[in-house]
Amino acid sequence: MKSGIIFLVAGLTVFVSAQQPKSLSIIPEPQTVVVKSGQFKITSATKIILGAGSASEQFAAQQLNDELEFLKESQLKVTDENSIRKLSSNFIFIGAPNTELSKKFLKERKGVLLPEMKPEGYFLDVDAKGIVIIAESEKGKFYGVMTLLQMLQKEGRSISIPAVAIHDFPAQKIRGITDDISRGQISTVDNFKKIIRFCARYKMNVYSPYIEDVFLFKNHRALGEERGALTAAEWKELDAYAKKYFVEMIPIFETLGHWENILIRPDYMKYGEFPGAHTVNVSDEKAYALLDEMIGEIASAFSSPYFNIAADESWDVGLGANKERVAKSDLATVHAEHYKRVFAIVKKYGKKPMMYGDIILEHPDILKKIPSDVVMVDWHYGASFDYPSPEIFRSAGFPYVVSPAVWNFTGPFPNYINTMMNIYYLNLDGYHNGSLGILCSNWNDFGGEALRELNYYGFAWTAECAWNPLNADNLHFDRKFFDGYFDAAQDNMRAVYLLLSSLANQYHWYELWRHPMLPNRDDMIWEKRLPLMQRMQSINTTMPFVLALLDKAKKEVTRNAEHLQYLEFVARLNLWFAKKIEAQERIKLLLKDTIRTKQSIASEIAERSRSVVEELSKVKAEFERVWNTTNKPHGLSLLLQRYDRQAAYWNEIIEQIGKGNFNLDPLLKSQWVYHPRTGSNGKDSALVTKAYFRKIFTVPSSIASAKLQLLGDTWAKVYVNGKFVGEVIARRSLSLLVENQRAKIFDITPFLRDSMNVIAIEAQSFEKHGSAGANVYGEIVSKDGAVQLLMTDGTWKVSETTANGWTEVLYNDTLWVQAYVQKYPFPVVQPNLAIGRTSWFER
Repeated sequence: MKSGIIFLVAGLTVFVSAQQPKSLSIIPEPQTVVVKSGQFKITSATKIILGAGSASEQFAAQQLNDELEFLKESQLKVTDENSIRKLSSNFIFIGAPNTELSKKFLKERKGVLLPEMKPEGYFLDVDAKGIVIIAESEKGKFYGVMTLLQMLQKEGRSISIPAVAIHDFPAQKIRGITDDISRGQISTVDNFKKIIRFCARYKMNVYSPYIEDVFLFKNHRALGEERGALTAAEWKELDAYAKKYFVEMIPIFETLGHWENILIRPDYMKYGEFPGAHTVNVSDEKAYALLDEMIGEIASAFSSPYFNIAADESWDVGLGANKERVAKSDLATVHAEHYKRVFAIVKKYGKKPMMYGDIILEHPDILKKIPSDVVMVDWHYGASFDYPSPEIFRSAGFPYVVSPAVWNFTGPFPNYINTMMNIYYLNLDGYHNGSLGILCSNWNDFGGEALRELNYYGFAWTAECAWNPLNADNLHFDRKFFDGYFDAAQDNMRAVYLLLSSLANQYHWYELWRHPMLPNRDDMIWEKRLPLMQRMQSINTTMPFVLALLDKAKKEVTRNAEHLQYLEFVARLNLWFAKKIEAQERIKLLLKDTIRTKQSIASEIAERSRSVVEELSKVKAEFERVWNTTNKPHGLSLLLQRYDRQAAYWNEIIEQIGKGNFNLDPLLKSQWVYHPRTGSNGKDSALVTKAYFRKIFTVPSSIASAKLQLLGDTWAKVYVNGKFVGEVIARRSLSLLVENQRAKIFDITPFLRDSMNVIAIEAQSFEKHGSAGANVYGEIVSKDGAVQLLMTDGTWKVSETTANGWTEVLYNDTLWVQAYVQKYPFPVVQPNLAIGRTSWFER
């Protein structure tokens, strides 16, 4: 970073330079540090003297006493300047520059309060006589104490602080993090408070929770009640708590895209662009009334003058209800008109709007159509040496912050190689282009399975870069962070992080939970991977070392010791992943073996599968335990279902092999059907956005059960003998709640007749370049155990139009044509209707 030298060793990125003396471990790096000879020792007689004795000064003093208590030292007496008759030594002074003692100390210790220090800066001076913290603002005094806390060095039975003179202030106004709590993982109130304290310790002044449906609205309690939503009272409690620590809580509430968790609900579907949409219908006045109501409730729970309307990734606009409106105008105009409506609502409640800038960068004409006082949040999560967008927002005259990310959303442990570079370079480009600062994101895609507790390292690096962007240095920061965060030998914990971050040990959630008999993928979404065999070998050789380091750390770490359990869980999950890969690849080879007996092959396959399931059960139990240490229980069940689904795959392999069935192809047996015009001319095929399908069939006279699974591309309704059975509206999403509804199993036994039957499907596609399709897999089981399959294939009939009675057996479909079979772009796993396991859309 500062030196510009990058070393790549075994997939680990290390940035080299030198900064403050090794005796200091202050994050973020102060602007100027002058090291003097000597030190100050805190004794039981040391007094904390407050210049004014204000509530905020008393709170700052309490932080110091709390730290001393943590270090098993006696708390110090707190007094105010007016109570001091004579002062010679053994004191810690905290005050504003206008008191008599402050003036005296500034003169004696050559302290200078520069203009840039006024909002948040401080002067901290230590010598053998005492410690002085002087700042013009309450926040500055608090930050001076936060620096002092990181300087305390326990030496035997005493606490010493090296003699220094620090003049410090932030280079950027906004420094903080955004936190996705909407996709499954919601912290307890106590854990939220821990995150706030972490922000404050490292002088970050913004904590911005990302809210979709997890605010418990007065008139819409059903949205978040079962998802762990926080009440208005809980949000107000957190907001008040954060204010004491000089942390501003800015709510992020989606007002356009990413409404899938809400719109998937039947009673809220009407507010969407189309059934299964992820975006709000921007032409529906009732949707604006709903937004007004929700924004008003959220705004009243937070004291910040800002309100982030999000509005990112609104790709569904114009694909349904607003198709004609967009055609008459353009996407930029339609988006801009919506933004202005929402800005007006936000301002009505006394807030200043912020928003994500991705759609604006795709349609830059929007910048000319909206007011220039909205604060843009310019997010980019990939590592790059150069980011052009800060200059775009600067040139357009918009205030903005940059938003890199802790790359925590693709697997169990954050990809800190990407994270560290992304934060550093995007922040630097923003700083050079006049940004207000930085809000580092983290996302809980795919159910929030990535533990939030693993993000602190990236958050601290954000604090380092935000405060002093020109002097941020990764190697120097590492020494400070691991030394200070764990109060232990930093090399061991740094090694743990480096190994867990190594590209040789990283994998995607899709790989972890992928059906074991599917072909492997090294080109998973968003990032390339090393070949699977290399990663398996690396995990098997490095994770035991990581576990050994963690065992050693348990005896040495004195601060944040609870953090070790999360690292240990990841290491054990990694080992299970390697075991899974080894087992599945061995089984694939065994299935090709022409020398060994079938019985011998079956025995080994069953043994390996049972071993995988046994270890998975242990990992599942450990995941449940660590999850519950910091999170509400509400989002856990969907994640545990992933463990159960994976176990079911392996148990089904054991069952199939036990029956002598060595065909372990896991793919869905039924075919995807479309209208033939869809595939008539290859790439130039027409889009058939709506289609109707029918199939006549007979059933045995004695039925024990009849179940079918319905999949849609993208929306499908199924009828049996004229009766509506059910529908599937869920589309591909980052929400596990929605993904779990992309396949549905229905019991159709009550709808069947002894004679002729008909199954009818209405399908519609809302994809920009997609045609309507459907997939049905059914099993009709007679009382004698015989199974009749009911599957979509080329024998089904299809039409683009229909008439009354088309769902009935006697409907005349002679003018309908044969359905066209087309391969679905992603693998879909065969369901197990007997146990109620639906298909799964792999990626």
